[in-house]
Amino acid sequence: MPLDSRKIEHIQSILTRSWGGRKQTVVFVYQNGSGYSYQAIEVLWRPRERVDWQIQNKAGAEPQRDYDTLLQAPLGTSFNGVVLIADTTTASASAVQAARKYQVIEAIPIGMPVGGTRIHAYLRHLV
Repeated sequence: MPLDSRKIEHIQSILTRSWGGRKQTVVFVYQNGSGYSYQAIEVLWRPRERVDWQIQNKAGAEPQRDYDTLLQAPLGTSFNGVVLIADTTTASASAVQAARKYQVIEAIPIGMPVGGTRIHAYLRHLV
């Protein structure tokens, strides 16, 4: 049975309330033409646990680490043209240069209604 507009609004309001107090500001770096633009966005930032490379996985092989951090962004967040994401609150070139930087592996809309309620982005730390 498809969800009606009231149910979708209810899901969105619950999600918005659940994010309260857990948001963190990060800076998205977009490439536009020959320059870069910086935009501070509030997201949920979840670093992945450390992997002990000496402990093998269930199949007996070394564990694979496909992403370092899971980022949950609001549904309207644009990932088109994102070069990197910096773990800083200041949207400037010098602040981004000094911060830890992450590459976007994949950004997927997640959630119950068609089109999702939020975006999960899987990030890899840039050395």
